[in-house]
Amino acid sequence: MYKLKSKRPTHFDFDLIIIGSGAGGGVTAHIAAGQQKKVAIIEADTIGGECPNYGCVPTKALLQAAETYQSAKHAGQFGIKTTDVSFSYSAVNAWREKAVFRTGVEDGREAYKSDGITVLRGHAHFLSPWQISLSGKRYTARNFLIATGTRNVVPPIEGLKETGYITYREAIALKSPPKSIFIIGGGAIGCEFAQLFWSFESKVHIADFDKRLLAREDSEVGELVGAIFEQRGIGVHVNSKVLNVSGSKGNKTVTLETGGRRHSIVVEEVLLAAGKAPNLDLGLDNAGVNFDRRGLKVNLQMQTNVKHIYAAGDVVGPFMFTHMAAYQSRIAVHNMYQKKKVSANYHAVPRCTFISPEVSSVGPSEQELRDKGIKLQVGTAEISIIGRANTSNESTGFVKVLASKTGVLLGASIVSPRAGEMIHELTLAIHKGLKARDIVETIHAFPTWSEAVRVACTRIKCP
Repeated sequence: MYKLKSKRPTHFDFDLIIIGSGAGGGVTAHIAAGQQKKVAIIEADTIGGECPNYGCVPTKALLQAAETYQSAKHAGQFGIKTTDVSFSYSAVNAWREKAVFRTGVEDGREAYKSDGITVLRGHAHFLSPWQISLSGKRYTARNFLIATGTRNVVPPIEGLKETGYITYREAIALKSPPKSIFIIGGGAIGCEFAQLFWSFESKVHIADFDKRLLAREDSEVGELVGAIFEQRGIGVHVNSKVLNVSGSKGNKTVTLETGGRRHSIVVEEVLLAAGKAPNLDLGLDNAGVNFDRRGLKVNLQMQTNVKHIYAAGDVVGPFMFTHMAAYQSRIAVHNMYQKKKVSANYHAVPRCTFISPEVSSVGPSEQELRDKGIKLQVGTAEISIIGRANTSNESTGFVKVLASKTGVLLGASIVSPRAGEMIHELTLAIHKGLKARDIVETIHAFPTWSEAVRVACTRIKCP
């Protein structure tokens, strides 16, 4: 633990000061207030953080609209007659705004106040391990929670800043879909916006330095998603390096190198989705808190090297998900005030990419497990073999499960309609150390997509 150079105050303004009002901070605030602690929460940006305002909620609302539009366009396959199917993007945006409004973030300040939580606005800066400054005022606290999230990484691409680009924040609020767009970054955010703008009839290109999209997932996942995108007419440029961007508003030229060959693509807009970096401009050196470029360093109890300063969410990692931030937040507040400590466990964290068909995974990838020298069994099932695929006229996708030699489930990947719901059966199984046999012996309703999970598990031998 950090050896405190400054003297601990005899009086504190608050029991707990939380920096950041997203899932990483908000959950802790309400729990601590419920335990009669005097709590303040500080927000430099928008109350509620990224997820309800700019991330999960608005993007999924837009993707739902996009899916509905595509379903209407292809309703004829089910004998449904539709004519002149079109969309009003202003109405689509109104739907997005409604979905955000229903989260209650507009009343976020009032929700905090009703729980007796003090809301402070501005950029917090540590003066010592016990004190911060904010808008010319100073505040002390017995405990701190840092949940400041991340910001977009801007890669050093020649001409990118001068030519201009948008991020997911601007992309969700466009008044109309761009006629053409080049997306830099083939991770979950890049793929979701490729899906979105393709659905609304933009010409889409997506590029990534890696050899496949969704590079952190199993190889079959990224390869299938790339093939699906290409079949739809999306330009997929993997194993590619963007060299420069030039031009002006509405007419931008992206030059990239793929396999040693340079080529240029002219688009209306460039979307940057090349990763995120933690927000660490907090005077952490004054507090003695350890960090590096990847974020704050914490133990499994979400405690930094300074024992009364905790951290949660994207600023910590190892996963940048709202559900992970909320999970870490609950652990942090428990360990602040309870004698019996609990530790984070990351071996069964579900992750989802909301494209069509959906992608979901849990646990390590096959390559990660093999790199650790773990001997594996792999069970797969194409979704085309199950009844729900027949009745839905959806046949593209698979379930893949990874198990030990004794049949204990270790990881899984799904590409399928409703994969985000299907993954939780496997998440529970991995969390509880169950074997594939336990899922095989569980009755699965017919016809459901989850039958493919059971079929994949039948391919695993359980001695």
